[in-house]
Amino acid sequence: MNTTVRFTASVAVLATALLFSGCSTPIVGQPDVRYSYDPTFSFQQANSYGWADPGSPYGRDPLLEANVRFLADRLLQAKGLTPKPDAPALRISVRYDTSGYSQDLRSLSLNVARADNNSPVWRGVTTGSIRPDAMSGDLSAAVEAMLANFPPKVASDQASSAK
Repeated sequence: MNTTVRFTASVAVLATALLFSGCSTPIVGQPDVRYSYDPTFSFQQANSYGWADPGSPYGRDPLLEANVRFLADRLLQAKGLTPKPDAPALRISVRYDTSGYSQDLRSLSLNVARADNNSPVWRGVTTGSIRPDAMSGDLSAAVEAMLANFPPKVASDQASSAK
């Protein structure tokens, strides 16, 4: 009888641990980041950016978007890009997907397009459970990890910089 109680308690503890570990994938250390880009686009020539109009207010979080823009602005300017809201070379938009049961983000993406024709040239996506509050540091880590790969080192850029 004593063995049955211990076994049942062990199974309950294991089931609880599995349940809670499967609920989220916290950003610890380096977040999961993927990016893609147009290898024919000359990133060296595009040295200014502006933020895209977020569109419909439905389902948006203006505070989250303002925080992402603030974090990204510092990193983009450190890379030599200049904010030009009126006549930028690049237009950047923020997209995110929230978890159904909390305020945490399941994904956050920065999408970069040519401003003249709105064709996409770069996209960075961070996935996991990203806490958007300022105290956690998750949002900052996600934006930094994405922009670590921007602008990409394109073969044509590497060849022209070697000349």
